[in-house]
Amino acid sequence: MYFIRLIRFPNLLMIVLTQFLVRYCIIIPAFQTEYNATGEFPAHLSKLDFALLVLSTLCIAAAGYIINDIFDITADEVNKPNSVYIEKKISEKIARRIYYVLNAIGILIGIYLSFKIEHPVMSLVQIFVVASLWMYSSYYKRRVLSGNLIISLLSALVLIVVGLYEPEFYRNFVFLFCYACFAFLVTLSREIIKDMEDVDGDEKAQYKTLPVRFGINKSKLAVYFTILLTGALISFTFYTFFLDNKVIGLGYLLSMFLIPFFALTYLVYSAKEKRDYYYASLFCKFIMLGGILSMIPFYVYFLA
Repeated sequence: MYFIRLIRFPNLLMIVLTQFLVRYCIIIPAFQTEYNATGEFPAHLSKLDFALLVLSTLCIAAAGYIINDIFDITADEVNKPNSVYIEKKISEKIARRIYYVLNAIGILIGIYLSFKIEHPVMSLVQIFVVASLWMYSSYYKRRVLSGNLIISLLSALVLIVVGLYEPEFYRNFVFLFCYACFAFLVTLSREIIKDMEDVDGDEKAQYKTLPVRFGINKSKLAVYFTILLTGALISFTFYTFFLDNKVIGLGYLLSMFLIPFFALTYLVYSAKEKRDYYYASLFCKFIMLGGILSMIPFYVYFLA
């Protein structure tokens, strides 16, 4: 059980759901639309190869959680003492071995798939992610915003990598890019909120996170700014692509997607104690889940 918690199993399930919906609600329908117009279905990954791509992502993500916990023992003893497993449930030596094995599997799968699609350079994506997670855990997590930006970028890459391994989808990449920007901004908001939640332990561990360096109030301003950017992105996307849509009105779409961000703004504004920031961070997860699930009506109403 502790190993499942160590690798953040619910987060891994979110990755599976995200990449599954990207493939079957955005990429494959786009290919089907092209087939209807040309009579030729574009070349794409087989179901087995797609499953391997998901496995590669899961292995590297799980390894990232492990190395993060290895470097974070001091801070976690204060921030979440009941969730410290390294050296309590599993030795650091064994944890590091698991970390190397998982990364090796993820990179090797990436190399195999990159040659399969005749784009060997794509294998650099997995290598980049492994290196980024190591640098994040060992150094950048302790710096102002840099660690937050790395994790946000990698969150967006979870979506983008599915499209990167489908060369025939590149001409329709704008749809996936919009979702990736959404993932980046919501994750950035959540990462800053988590830093506010963990400020006591981070200060003890001498981390220079945004709340430690500039205080809670200025950190809240940073969250408000990212929420504002997210709202602007959503509004621009809907206005650009769905202004004349007859199935669902633009006003309804905007209301449905923007109301949760008003609620998040209130949660952050009213937060005073550690648990308040925990609930705000959890609410960000639900917003992210809602954004991911929106790929289903995107397919049903606009691509089917």
